[in-house]
Order: sequence, then C-alpha cells, then structure tokens
Amino acid sequence: MRSEVTAAVTSQAAGADRQPALHRKFIFLALAVVLLALCFRAIIRGDGIGYYAYLPSVIGQRSIDLQPTFDSFIDAGVPSDPEFLQLRLRNGLTADYKQVGSALLALPFYAATTVVLGVTRQTEDPALNPVYQFAFTAASLAYALLALFLLYRFIKELWGAWSGRLAVAAAVFGTPLVAYLFFEPSYSHAFTVAAIIAFALFLYQSGPDRSVRQWLVLGLLGGVMVITHVQEILFLALIPAEAGWLLARHRWSVRLLPGYALATIGFVVGVVPQLLFDRLLFERWLPPSAPNISFDFLHPHLVELLTSTHHGWLSWSPLVVVAFLGFPLLVRRLGWFAVALIAIGIGEVWLNASLSDWWGGLGFGSRRLTDQTLLLAL
Repeated sequence: MRSEVTAAVTSQAAGADRQPALHRKFIFLALAVVLLALCFRAIIRGDGIGYYAYLPSVIGQRSIDLQPTFDSFIDAGVPSDPEFLQLRLRNGLTADYKQVGSALLALPFYAATTVVLGVTRQTEDPALNPVYQFAFTAASLAYALLALFLLYRFIKELWGAWSGRLAVAAAVFGTPLVAYLFFEPSYSHAFTVAAIIAFALFLYQSGPDRSVRQWLVLGLLGGVMVITHVQEILFLALIPAEAGWLLARHRWSVRLLPGYALATIGFVVGVVPQLLFDRLLFERWLPPSAPNISFDFLHPHLVELLTSTHHGWLSWSPLVVVAFLGFPLLVRRLGWFAVALIAIGIGEVWLNASLSDWWGGLGFGSRRLTDQTLLLAL
C-alpha cells in the first residue's frame, strides 16, 4: 500500500514538472510563429534571382536559357543588378555565376508547388508567381531550421539543453544569419549553413568505422555543400583531418581506403548538377569566377574584414568575440574536430579577405562568414 502511495505521489510530481515545461514550449512556439509572420519575406530579389532562376527556367520553361527568367524580374522592377543578368555567352545563352545547389535543394518544394498549381486552369508565371517564390524561400528556411535543430541536439549532448538553446540563439540572432533566415531567404546563405552543419555533424557522429552507405552519404553531403557555395570546399578538409587524427593514434589502416573511394563517388554524384550546368552554359567543366570578383591571396584585407564598419565581421557581430573565448574549451572537448573547424574558419577568413569585394557587396554584415555558424555555436 505504501509503495502505491509513493508511486502516485511521484507520478503527480512528474506531471506537475511536465506542465510548466509544456507551457514554455507553447509560449516559444507562439513567439516563433509571430516572429515568422512579422519578419519572413517570401520574395526573390538581388542575388537570390541567380540562385532561384534555374528552377523556373528548367522546370517551368523546359530550357537552360535563363534570359527569359532574368527578363521577367528586370521588367517587373525587382531590385537586382541587371548588368549581371544580361551577360550573353558565345553560345547564345545567358551566364549565371550563382551555383545550382540552392535550386537543387529547393527542387522538391518547387516541384510539389508545380504539381499543385497544375491542377488549376490558370497559366502561372513560373518565375514571378508568389507561390513559387514562397516554395523556394520556404525551402531555405526549412533546411536551415532542421540543421539548427540538429546543431542544438549536438550541443545539448555536450553541454546541456540550456547551453544548446543559448548557443544556437546567439549564433542566429547575434550574426548576419538572422537577416538571411528571415529577410533575404532567397540568398544561398541559409542553404549553405544547413549543408555545412549536415556534412560536419554527420562526419563526426558517424565516425571512421562507417558503413558503405554512410561513406556514400558523407561524400554526397560534401558534394551538395560545395555546389551551394564553392568556398565551402574548405570543409572537406575535415576528412583528411580525421585521417590525421587516426594516424596520430595509430588507428588508421588501409581498410579505410575503400571508404575514401566511396566518399569520392558520393562527392562526384553530388557535384554532377553543377558540372553539367557549367558545361552547358560556359562550355567548361569547372565554374568560372564572376567577372566583377578577383582574388589577391598575398594581400588580404584582414583588418578591414574583421573590424571595418563597412560590414566587418567583429564590428557588426561583436558577440563573435565571445565565441572565440570558448575555443580552448571546445578543443579540450572535441579534440581534432574542433582544431579542424578552427583551422577551416581561419582559412575562410583569409579567403574572404582576399576577395576584391571583401565586404560582401550589398548585404547585411559580413554575410559570407555565416558559414561559420557551426563553429561559433559550438
């Protein structure tokens, strides 16, 4: 009898503890809905036109000629840079220097929308129709939120739920990422952040003893990551970094070679869409750099990139300095993985500082360094 009473009391106490937790979740959910309703802008403009144009051209118009799609945006007066939407190539096609990864990831959303609108009798504009634009931007938000949830779960396992919530919130709202989640979701940044987090966490959590399927998935994720934004090829260094860690611990062996071969196959599959478009548009296998961008790796604008009021990383996002202070703890906890992420981060800073437009053009803050969201949150 006493045990039954104790069990009943314990059950009631547990129920009482769960009730405030449920209330908090409902409150946060309501706040998230309000935030999205007030801030999310489901429109395509600026650089987003270049990332989006592949879908209405190939799916809607059954053509690889992007000029009709570009003309639709120009004629409609959508904010853009017409000079770079009207670059005719020798083969008569129009150049698009934005990569295809964002469009590829958004393809299921766009295709589903096409099927649904196909039921109606009206002829919908595949480029300017708000429903199509919502499909693309909703895909951007969905992938980013899923990746941030995975990142939260990862940090929660390391340092607890409160730390996970605080870290992810700081990495989103204390950096330019917030602008590209809500106000400019058609840009590639949200897609890129999602791809980086998926690749890096999958690599770390699957470990070197991966199955055949896991090696293929790892390579595929790496390929998709690279075709969302080409500079993210630096994150592929996590694979040799893992191999170096295994060598240092005398755990590396030739039995891993088939795994690297499988990852290479997966990577090639992931980058094939970009290779095909580059071949069809530019008649070359590797993507050309945009005509208005050049590199000078020997004279990078490091001080300006970090501290300038003109979109400097630290001057626009001072909370990043707080993340830097956590690097020693991160290295102690995650070892080689943390060291590799920090090294990649340094490489990304050097690369972006070497660009002729190191400030990132017309954007919010140091937008190209949103790819460091994973490192900053950790």
